[in-house]
Amino acid sequence: MGLGIDINGSRELQATVLSLRQASKEMQSNVRKYTREQLLPEWQKGLAERAETRLEHRVLVDTGRVKMSNQNVRLSSATVGRKLRGGLNPKTQAYAVEFGGDRSEYRGYESRRGGTNFTVRRRTQAQLRPRRRNGYVVYPTAKALVPRFASLWVQTVVRSFYDAIERK
Repeated sequence: MGLGIDINGSRELQATVLSLRQASKEMQSNVRKYTREQLLPEWQKGLAERAETRLEHRVLVDTGRVKMSNQNVRLSSATVGRKLRGGLNPKTQAYAVEFGGDRSEYRGYESRRGGTNFTVRRRTQAQLRPRRRNGYVVYPTAKALVPRFASLWVQTVVRSFYDAIERK
């Protein structure tokens, strides 16, 4: 499930993308840098406001990133870092933290103690929230912030052009 804005529905966004393509490399770089500086704290703050558990903070909030290009702003989470102490790898298993799990499901595994083998049953997803199709942290945050971020991006581009014209 991807969230995004189609620029074909907005003349302002189309004009922004086209004007940024025609701008100098220095101006493009400045727009990307300034926009990223403004978006990253807001993105991480939004994630932190929706995260309730320590696991969600470690996996989703602490790994929140913003990547910029001239045509795209990419918000991401759980794409950096290494395995946590308990063995959870945020890069490959963040879906369970974001979308929840089946808390009543049992997982069985073979254990050996004292020379005998026996099956142990554990509820390995008990620490997760119940399943929710729309997510708990990242997707609701993105849904709320994407329109604001698009507006800020357009304002940043317009302001950069205005400052460039004023300097000449």
